[in-house]
Amino acid sequence: MHPGGGKTMKEAHTHVPVAGNERLELKRQRNQLDLRLPRNPIDLDRLVLRARSLTERRWTYRMKQGVKALSFYLGLHPASWKLGAGEAAVLFYHKVERRPLDVWGEPVLDVHEFERHVAYLAREYRPVSMSELIAGLRGQTRLPHRAVVLTFDDGYRNNLYLVAPILARYGVPAMLFVTTGLIGGNQWMWAYELEELFSRFAPEEIRQACGDPVVARLCALGLEPRALMMACVEHLKDLPHPVMLALVERLRSAFPLPVNDENRFLSWNEVRELRRQGFEIGAHTETHPILTRLPLEEVERELLACRDTLEAELGIRPTVFSYPNGATNPEVSALVGRYFEAAVTTRTGFCSRAHALLELPRIGAPVHVSELAFELAWNYFRLEGARPGLWAPRE
Repeated sequence: MHPGGGKTMKEAHTHVPVAGNERLELKRQRNQLDLRLPRNPIDLDRLVLRARSLTERRWTYRMKQGVKALSFYLGLHPASWKLGAGEAAVLFYHKVERRPLDVWGEPVLDVHEFERHVAYLAREYRPVSMSELIAGLRGQTRLPHRAVVLTFDDGYRNNLYLVAPILARYGVPAMLFVTTGLIGGNQWMWAYELEELFSRFAPEEIRQACGDPVVARLCALGLEPRALMMACVEHLKDLPHPVMLALVERLRSAFPLPVNDENRFLSWNEVRELRRQGFEIGAHTETHPILTRLPLEEVERELLACRDTLEAELGIRPTVFSYPNGATNPEVSALVGRYFEAAVTTRTGFCSRAHALLELPRIGAPVHVSELAFELAWNYFRLEGARPGLWAPRE
């Protein structure tokens, strides 16, 4: 699912000279204590302003979109072609839909625009698999110039029926990160479920049913429904995982919604079919919690449950992990490193050998291909700006 701006847990400042298992046990205790601390007062203004900034289409937004489109159609995006060996862009997607607009009338990545993505990437870049990327970052093989990797998070059914045929047509590999507890079920990913719910029901109905003082206050502010939904989703992402789940369950009970085709998850047979078609399969936890909101014992349980289920269902042990919402911290990454060789975040940027394999950056794929081209070029300039000898000619 697309990441939120969650805060990291506060670290203790006392340094105790411990080693090995004692150090890990101390970190476990700190995580547990942090979760018991009273939460800071909710900043409603922050939630509302951020939601409104994402929903209101000001002239500056339209100007930026126009510049991106113009630069794409004029071919003014050659900078990203100069990516060197050992550098790559990793893109992340979730769903590709049949409909061009969502419940709010906003553009979504539909099957036709996704094909334009793939055609552009196949023409201008060198798509490689995640396994090839990791081998290249380790120095075991040489990555091609302009390497790009496509990844898909969660495990939506449209990844098989809409995505896979397009990738096969262009010969582009991809990796699917699977949330094992959602496979084969008839459930929603909760954020998309709330999007549907807020588009159908009045804020007053939601206020009365939610049982959460912050959501209730947000519902009473008279916000436009889409901005209200975004503010509430951001608030839920800041909550400890059990508290968030309880709130979602109350809303589900009050407003039951059958999952639609755009949000349906794969079955295990369909996951196996994707693997047969060449998709690499990675792990994405069992229940999709934000791992920095969990005690480390629960993080470990999520990792093992996901890894072991994938091994039992597919006959392979996954070696790559995707952090839900891209959220990690040093303790979570250390646990992930016990069970996986590499992991991806949602921190934007290109991958290079300078990055830790357990915290690889990815670039979120936007809707329009012109925006995709712009994002890749922009992240290339960011990479170049951080490189020593900025203006030195590349060998």
